[in-house]
Amino acid sequence: MGLVAAVLLCKDEVDIIEPVLRHMATQVDFLIVADNNSTDGTKDLLFDLSRELTITVLDDPEVGHYQSRKVTNLAKVARNQGAEWIVPFDSDEIWYSPFGTIKDILSGIASQWLIVSADMYDHVTSSEDDLSEMDLVRRIGWRRIEKGLLPKVACRWREDLIIGEGNHSATYSGGATSQNGLLVIRHFPYRSPEQFARKARNGLAAYEATDLPESVGAHWRGYGSILRSHGEEFLINEVYKKHFHLENPSSLDGVIYDPAPDSAFIHKINSD
Repeated sequence: MGLVAAVLLCKDEVDIIEPVLRHMATQVDFLIVADNNSTDGTKDLLFDLSRELTITVLDDPEVGHYQSRKVTNLAKVARNQGAEWIVPFDSDEIWYSPFGTIKDILSGIASQWLIVSADMYDHVTSSEDDLSEMDLVRRIGWRRIEKGLLPKVACRWREDLIIGEGNHSATYSGGATSQNGLLVIRHFPYRSPEQFARKARNGLAAYEATDLPESVGAHWRGYGSILRSHGEEFLINEVYKKHFHLENPSSLDGVIYDPAPDSAFIHKINSD
């Protein structure tokens, strides 16, 4: 039976990447992580974790954010290490299944199925977060009730596999069969004012270094342009604090306090 691999392209995610990788390592057989010119200590942390977890660390020196091509190439590396299923994930995502580990779920799917989609729920910072909690996955417990419009995908390896931009799709010649309802993602995209501004700056630079259409990465292009035109304080006050931070979440509709389940809890509910 083929293995299940998770592949990741990352840049400057030192604030959250350790709990994400530690969790994912409990869900798949091995991980492949490509670091894209991080300057915040992410790469050093990756090498430290690789001594403990089953992680292969690679360099991605190209500035341009050609995510589809790069992640598809990581899938090929994973295939060379025996992977049958590929889970393309981001540094701010906790993947899990209510029905077992991800590798157990994917390994048990009949061969005619090529894609398994994962519903994604966004977490948001709030005034009620316990700032003494260093693990951001544990700290940021409030999430949107409605799932995101675009799911992510896990995909079975085939020579004609192409993983789409944002890891939201996978395509094969002749089309693909897909299952849903088996996988869930908790998403932590905006974790502090400083991280939001850094992500906007990095995102704009990464997309400006490509020839991709303006519609690709439109949100990060937009946030980066606001940062460039109006400065960091304006971006934080007018975008982050107004749209991605909750002052009084307990009084709001559309959000719920529901921390992401950790690996021990997932193991327990799957064993009961």
